[in-house]
Amino acid sequence: MNLRLSAALGAFTLTSVVAGSAAAQTDANARALAVQLFDEAEALFSKGKVADACPKYAESYRVDPQIGVLVYLAECYEKNGQLASAWGSFREAEEMARRRGDPRADSARKQAAALEPRLSFLVVTVPESSRVPGLEVLRGGVPIPQVIWGSRAALDPGRYRIQARAPGYRPWQTDVVIEGVGAPAALSVPALVAEPKPAKPLSLGSEDVGSGASSRRIAAIAVGGVGLVGVGVGGFFGLSAQSDLSDSEPLCNEANFCTPRGAELREGVKSKALVATVATSVGAAALVTAVVLWFTAPSAQESRTAKSSSRWAVAPRREGWGMELTGAF
Repeated sequence: MNLRLSAALGAFTLTSVVAGSAAAQTDANARALAVQLFDEAEALFSKGKVADACPKYAESYRVDPQIGVLVYLAECYEKNGQLASAWGSFREAEEMARRRGDPRADSARKQAAALEPRLSFLVVTVPESSRVPGLEVLRGGVPIPQVIWGSRAALDPGRYRIQARAPGYRPWQTDVVIEGVGAPAALSVPALVAEPKPAKPLSLGSEDVGSGASSRRIAAIAVGGVGLVGVGVGGFFGLSAQSDLSDSEPLCNEANFCTPRGAELREGVKSKALVATVATSVGAAALVTAVVLWFTAPSAQESRTAKSSSRWAVAPRREGWGMELTGAF
């Protein structure tokens, strides 16, 4: 045999042995834990602490599923008044025993049958009028499959929360209490209330927000505000310039020779007059532009049927004083 092939086969064999040993060790640990849990459950059960013993039996069975442990768990449930859980465990033990050819199958079946007349059931029905798209009905936070809506479900005594929810509807919930042995209960899920639809956007006049008409009128308001500010600034600096000119007259002669203070005032007059002229011109041009935008806005019908969008811009003129309005359609 090829040396390399022999080495590979040896490595494979060694790996299989190691893996098998690890699995065996894991199984042994699981069985040891299951036995420990079972012994603890037995001790609690013998002391009458049934409610504490049942979880120990259940965990022992989960770690190492054995028919005997499942039967003990079912008997513990029955003793604790959890008849539905006991009935289900006996039935599971019967099925497991039959698969394995275990003679305990008949005993488990008889014990399950003896419990059936004492079971409590809950029936959750969902009328057709309540079945909206995406509807989900839950019991204790766990969805109830649609195929068993209206069917009896064996349950232990206690309080159960029933919920219903669907996209676009307000969730609904209620609590159902199963009183005790053989106490049936029924519940019908009501029609869910639709969530309120979001409010429509506000409209300006008869046009929708964002339409060509409202957009242009919004622009008119904005440009008009700029115009009012410009006129106001121009007026302020104009009045200030006139005041400075009046204050400088006693300090200057007819040949325009002034004292230092008079010269300072008259220089200020020139600067303020320039600012007043520019601000007033820009403000007036903006007001005119605002008027044009407002009165040339399309009607609501024109805005809805327009196939092209428009863009408007207001900017200082490139030549001389004033404002210019540009648009693209």
